[in-house]
Amino acid sequence: MKRRLLDWLACPACRGAIALTRAVPDAGDIREGELACGHCGVRYPITRGIPRLVPPALAAAVRATVERFGYEWTRFAELRPEYEAQLLGWMAPVGRDAFVGQRVLDAGCGKGRHLRLASAFGAKEVIGVDLGLAVDVAAQNTADLDNVHVVQGDLTRPPLRRESLDLIYSIGVLHHLPEPEAGFRALSPLLVPGGRFVAWLYAREGNGWVLALVDPARRLTSRLPLPFVSGLAWVVAVPLWIALRVFYAPARTRPRLARALPYVSYLTDLVPFPFREVHSIAFDHLLAPVAHYMARARVERAFVEGGLTLESLRWHHANSWAASGRRVG
Repeated sequence: MKRRLLDWLACPACRGAIALTRAVPDAGDIREGELACGHCGVRYPITRGIPRLVPPALAAAVRATVERFGYEWTRFAELRPEYEAQLLGWMAPVGRDAFVGQRVLDAGCGKGRHLRLASAFGAKEVIGVDLGLAVDVAAQNTADLDNVHVVQGDLTRPPLRRESLDLIYSIGVLHHLPEPEAGFRALSPLLVPGGRFVAWLYAREGNGWVLALVDPARRLTSRLPLPFVSGLAWVVAVPLWIALRVFYAPARTRPRLARALPYVSYLTDLVPFPFREVHSIAFDHLLAPVAHYMARARVERAFVEGGLTLESLRWHHANSWAASGRRVG
């Protein structure tokens, strides 16, 4: 943990100011130590260089979600060059220039695949927050970047000061909260007035077959042992991988073939990825205890509830929402 991170931290329990009470330095950073809230007195550890500002009690569904995604990101920890185009697709029309010189939050950073990109896009400071043990992987994947910080915390009780950030993005995370709107309400006050909020969310529109087949299966597989679910996802990924190579790869340059294929916009984007990434995607769809497929009107309401003015709402790949807006005031 870098000492300047203290400028942005806040107690998740009472929003009070956080102070460093004990520190074991390591090459100028803090490897181990303790933080304390000056208002309510709650203490939080710093372990392996990560401040652990986790609320003391978590709902069972939240705890299960955290554990299962933590397993995924520690198992599929590698970073890939294809992630850049994927991220820019999820965020468009917001692009690289939105990061330049900004204080940025990755809300639900997982293994840190977007933290490195935010840094490369020119962000002044990048903070990644996640509730599970994926933060350890994210910290390892960004250890060489001086402007990247990783914090373990809850997005519905974020351990950051109000009006301390210029840009928040949350990619594929808020729809896994028990109530996605709670994430919008909790995160938007962290933005300075006029600050930008970007979210990528599962859509209800365009996902009829997912809602009919995959989502009911997920309700079962989300309760099964993770190694078994990973094996099941591998079985699912094999025919998908074959379809990607045989049909969807040629469809990228053959418009007539593309028009005949289902889900072509989404699946052609997966063609450049290796089998291991396809396995990870299949696993991701089977492990989560909670997954909301959000209708357009619900996304619009979530921005309003967060005190955000919606600037762009795009139906990405005809199966998800790429949404962006600004904090009012």
